[in-house]
Amino acid sequence: MTNQPGTINPAGHSGRATELDQYFTFRDDAKEVEFKRHDMPTPWLNYLSNGTFHTMLSHAGGGLAFYKSPQIWRITRYRFFHLPTDRSGPYIYLQDAGTGSYWCPTYEPAFQKPQEWKSSHGMGYTRFEAEQNEVAAKTVYFVGPYENSLIWNLTLTNHSTEVKELNVYAYAEFGMMEFMRELQWQCYNKHQVSVQYHDKEALIYKYGVENQPKPDETPLVYMMSDAPLAGYDGDREEFIGSYRSESNPAAVEQGGCTGSTILGGDPCGALQVQVRLQPGETRTVNFFLGTAMTEAEIEQAIGHSREADFVTRSFAALKENWNSYLGAWNCELPDKDAQRMINIWNPYQSQRNFLFSRNISFYATGTFRGVGYRDTAQDILAAVPYDPEAAKDKVRLLLGQQYQDGHVNHYFFPNEGWDPVTSIHSDDHLWTALAVWDILAETGDAGFLQESLPYYDGGEAPLYAHLKRAIDFTVSRLGPNGFPLMLRSDWNDQLFRVCREGRGESIWTAMQFGTVLLRMKDLAAAAGHPEHAAEYDRLYEEQKLLVNTLGWDGKWFRRAVMDDGRYLGTAEHDEARIWLNAQTWATLSGMGEPDKALQAMDSVRDILDTELGIKKLHPSITNFPDPADPLTNYNKGTGENGAVFCHANTWAIIAECMLGRGDQAYKYYRQLIPNVAMEQAGLWRYKAEPYVYASNLFGPESDRFGLANVSWLTGTAAWMYVAATQYIMGIKPVLAGLSINPCIPSSWEGFSVTRRFRDCLYEITVKNDSRVCTGVKEIRVDGELLDGTVIPAYPDRSSVKVEVIL
Repeated sequence: MTNQPGTINPAGHSGRATELDQYFTFRDDAKEVEFKRHDMPTPWLNYLSNGTFHTMLSHAGGGLAFYKSPQIWRITRYRFFHLPTDRSGPYIYLQDAGTGSYWCPTYEPAFQKPQEWKSSHGMGYTRFEAEQNEVAAKTVYFVGPYENSLIWNLTLTNHSTEVKELNVYAYAEFGMMEFMRELQWQCYNKHQVSVQYHDKEALIYKYGVENQPKPDETPLVYMMSDAPLAGYDGDREEFIGSYRSESNPAAVEQGGCTGSTILGGDPCGALQVQVRLQPGETRTVNFFLGTAMTEAEIEQAIGHSREADFVTRSFAALKENWNSYLGAWNCELPDKDAQRMINIWNPYQSQRNFLFSRNISFYATGTFRGVGYRDTAQDILAAVPYDPEAAKDKVRLLLGQQYQDGHVNHYFFPNEGWDPVTSIHSDDHLWTALAVWDILAETGDAGFLQESLPYYDGGEAPLYAHLKRAIDFTVSRLGPNGFPLMLRSDWNDQLFRVCREGRGESIWTAMQFGTVLLRMKDLAAAAGHPEHAAEYDRLYEEQKLLVNTLGWDGKWFRRAVMDDGRYLGTAEHDEARIWLNAQTWATLSGMGEPDKALQAMDSVRDILDTELGIKKLHPSITNFPDPADPLTNYNKGTGENGAVFCHANTWAIIAECMLGRGDQAYKYYRQLIPNVAMEQAGLWRYKAEPYVYASNLFGPESDRFGLANVSWLTGTAAWMYVAATQYIMGIKPVLAGLSINPCIPSSWEGFSVTRRFRDCLYEITVKNDSRVCTGVKEIRVDGELLDGTVIPAYPDRSSVKVEVIL
């Protein structure tokens, strides 16, 4: 690479779109992104799922399948951090039976490559289209709603004038379900697994290892086709061979599977089908990799899968489910990059976050995270507009991890049944109230607050009481200065070093606490406890006073108080002088006095902002507060230490909108749209997917400024959605109805939105002839002038037309 340390490739500023077009293009009408090359800087992934059976699949065919949990029911293998990258995957090999030559529609892994190739990720499916020697192959991988299986839908067309005799192989390398145990004990576990042939022309893989977690819930795995089999293999060594790989499997080169099964060994599933294609003929062959609890259920699944229209019905249902889901929101904007993200990829990514938390990706091995409490509570925010009932279920799941004193488990394992991680953080328990408030605003269902839910350590109480206990827990653990104690840490886990002696306080948590207290006033009234409002007001004002006095450093807000009483985030120090979150949440909470809030966000603009987003802190840390014990081990400009932490950038967008500065807010929003950031940094510097948000980008103090890290599963997705829809476009559900208060770039002439809200479709048109950023002049609903900016619910109407003049 020619990029210099800490710089952006100059080509990223102009002409970059032409280079990007060589790699990918968006097909917005189809809700797809199309890839023109296989050799991306990293695997660009998609998640295929029906909520129970899941597959993580790359643009080049690498990936893995798992049932419910990648910790204990990981079906296939994926080699993290190893070379060649992006192996293994659910592969298809196409072999000319006459010549013996073979290739893969996924491009990888066979040595011989197709002459023509492209792939596409869509909503819940990935498609590969390739051609070699006048044989065209289209393969669509997806998980349908009717069976827990990955469907490999292969369509072959003979474009030649000669008959084509083909051997078609489907291959998947089975893992030993428990990934960590496989790494540690595979030499013994492999003696207890089996792959056997079933007379319904299917392979059945059984993981029967002793002392496994939840053996009664561990499924059988099957692999089958709807075409007659010419051969099969269940032994990886027989199919792949010695000193070979997926690139040159021995069975394929020898012209056929060996009929191997195993009672102990390294398992795989390989199926061989023979296809004879006349000139111009098209044929479809489907393969299925699935799970069921018993052989009888497998036989039933085989029967369903071989029904003539099963695959067609399954794919149609998948498409319809996503069309319905995304139909909750649609916008037309002057900025098509933003429009694409808001309508398609941001809600899609947010739903996958909601489903998987931070469990498994190209970056996360799926070995330890489970369900993070704070992560999941934030993921709920973007799921609420699309599926409020699922959001309620997730709140129920979370509050089952709360103790009677109000604190919660940091993360937990509902599928695996393992003991939770019980470290106590100052922020975890407070996030739930934000999610519950959003659910009530979306649904108007105050009865949800009365639902009785259990505590983790016994007993139960109404949902509202759970939220009140969280408030009480924070109040009972205030530090010497009156701010909430940091405890194990706050949202920034690296801050555990400032509070190891138990005296450190979080000024940011004080702001988060204030934000929650404002919500709790509304929830108290909705729950029939208006008498609690005075207490919440008192607590809010106490914390607000502290934030504006002890928390103010002159040009920005301080971040924390360390164990020794020194402040973190002050101009007195050479490193980590200013922290982004303290500036943004001063406005989000309403605690920052107006002049201080503006000054703090000006400091963010002047000190922290870059051409690729806002740094989390500045300057990066190397020796602070003690060279022998620095605050972080992250290198300068990476991760928690001076990187562009995209998740935290979302709050800067919201803060600027709340301050009415739409041009600045949109500058912050647009520069982190993934394909825009990639255009700026350059594809080979950015590396991650251009269609989903990353957790962070290396910052300018790094020699790899612009490198995107930890994509897909990140809180960036939910909060970017909230920032764009509720603050930039300003369409925000509140308890009284739908609030409309946009804060847009002054250059926009307007925009339009259709938004499903409480069983009514709101068709909203915003006009900005005055070229202002914010300020609603009038709102008309079905032609009638509205008093104020909150539109009520219309349970008796199927749709309303809303005209907004700025």
